[in-house]
Amino acid sequence: MPKILLVEDNELNRDMLGRRLKRRGYDVVIAIDGGEGVTKAISEQPDLILMDMSLPVMNGWEATKILKSGSQTASIPIIALTAHAMVGDREEALAAGCDDYDTKPVDLKRLLQKIEALLQAVPEQSRPLEAVAKATARTTVEPPAAPPAEQLVIAAPQPTPSVPHPAAEREVMPRVVSPPAPLPSPPPTHTLAPTTLKLLVVDDVEANRDMLGRRLQRKGYDVALADSGEAALELIATTDIALVLLDIMMPGMGGIETLKRIRQTYSQEQLPVIMATAKDASEDVVEALELGANDYITKPIDLPVALARIQSHLKTREASAMARQQLLASTIAAAPKPSFWDKHFRLVEVISQHAFGQIAIAQDLQDPEKPQRIIHTYRLDTNSPEILNAVEALFLTEMATLKQLPPHPQCLPVLSFLQDGEVFHVVHDYLKGTVLSKELEAQASINPRMACKFADELLTIVEVLHQADFVHTHPHPDCFLQPSEKGKKLVLIDYGVIPRILSKLSLQYPQYKQLLLEQGDSVAPEMSFGTFKPETDQYVIGKLFMQALQQSDPGANPQLAELHEATLQIFAKMCQFNIQERYPTLYDANRAVRNHWHQLWKVELSHKLEQPR
Repeated sequence: MPKILLVEDNELNRDMLGRRLKRRGYDVVIAIDGGEGVTKAISEQPDLILMDMSLPVMNGWEATKILKSGSQTASIPIIALTAHAMVGDREEALAAGCDDYDTKPVDLKRLLQKIEALLQAVPEQSRPLEAVAKATARTTVEPPAAPPAEQLVIAAPQPTPSVPHPAAEREVMPRVVSPPAPLPSPPPTHTLAPTTLKLLVVDDVEANRDMLGRRLQRKGYDVALADSGEAALELIATTDIALVLLDIMMPGMGGIETLKRIRQTYSQEQLPVIMATAKDASEDVVEALELGANDYITKPIDLPVALARIQSHLKTREASAMARQQLLASTIAAAPKPSFWDKHFRLVEVISQHAFGQIAIAQDLQDPEKPQRIIHTYRLDTNSPEILNAVEALFLTEMATLKQLPPHPQCLPVLSFLQDGEVFHVVHDYLKGTVLSKELEAQASINPRMACKFADELLTIVEVLHQADFVHTHPHPDCFLQPSEKGKKLVLIDYGVIPRILSKLSLQYPQYKQLLLEQGDSVAPEMSFGTFKPETDQYVIGKLFMQALQQSDPGANPQLAELHEATLQIFAKMCQFNIQERYPTLYDANRAVRNHWHQLWKVELSHKLEQPR
């Protein structure tokens, strides 16, 4: 029975195509993103891979290049599957290393013919040993072809129920009347020599839009046009866009709001955005740059200046994509070693235990110059090899992401990581101190000023992560260490690895969704539905200090009691169940907390001065 690895992030597509391939005699292995696809290709050694190109974590183009450059996987045939039936896509897929190419919706009969042609074409000496053994034992009965009239139609990513499917409304120029569907994972970032990069020009004035589009086309770019923010988001969700030229002043959803929506899903490196604005709109430019715009140009547009800035940001985008690919490839190649506690470390003290694992101080047996480390140990009961493989792939991706984070004095970097079966270890340098949860427990009660002080410190550290396009998801007090050295600020020692992994697993495995639900309101509600955004990080901090203040006495002074209630309202907004009702950004939440903290300090100081000596 030939083994096929199906790498597809859309659950409906996965289920439908997987079941039909199984009916035709194939053993089907599933991966839900590019990183997991690479890991399973190495561990499962399939006879053939069906690779969706638009994948989260690592897109299909990057995954294919890694597989074709690895000695264990280079000979495995890969068929690219894509919904973008654009001229040149087939050539680009073949250039990436794919052996064939097919478009969605998939014609099952045609796909089966391509699968069988590739399986028969691969010589035994170049196929994985496991695959050769299976091929030798296989009978000569081939999987039956689909009936002539049968066609497998694979669904596109599902829009929000209240929004019509974009394809049903769009002919030439997409116009979105109702709110657009949520943006999917970032588009493929082609690190190969691209055929033609596609730019998106967004402007509500048709003459401006068409003229700039034609001028860019003459310079060799493929150009898509959108007349509104809503239409731009729809195009970004369904098309591989390399860079956006976005007008600030538009009716309906303006350029600033459109930029906010884009930055909820795409970083500056993944999708550069250049704002177009009038010369006298300096305040808009400042706001756009603060929200994550890469650059700006003024109207009327000077084409040579615009081209120089476009080319500069496209080069940065390509370099960033190559760096991510190389880092993830090296991470996957570094096979974790077992016998963690036997050969590497000796446990000294457990300093914290929580729902997702423990934090300990351990003696490093292999580095006598630095005898102690801080080690996070996580155990996930997977109960099946399939789930363990999924966890391993997600863990490797997390480690690759953490290695990319820029250094910061309040973030303890990851030194190494190891796996021992279902147990995962993350190793940090040693820092003497006390976890924040114990510091808070030592306080008899928390007053509003103390709550704002601690919240400001936590929000400031997490905001550092957001500047690197990283969402923590669960910044609880056990994630932070108060150094023993006087004057030192809090340090982040836990990056929320396991909560993020559990959230992603909850999409496919109900037991992990249940595990998150069992944590009650200590975990942001969207996490159990496989979703987390920058606003998710507000939730845990807001919930922590809101509950602490609810247990404290506001006192008899009317002014202080009023400020106590105002403090509660700030933290209550941070932990609203509906993510849209929280502060728009962590910066906004932190500004509200800090301003209120200063007000509390002034009032408390005033009352102290008024007291008789």
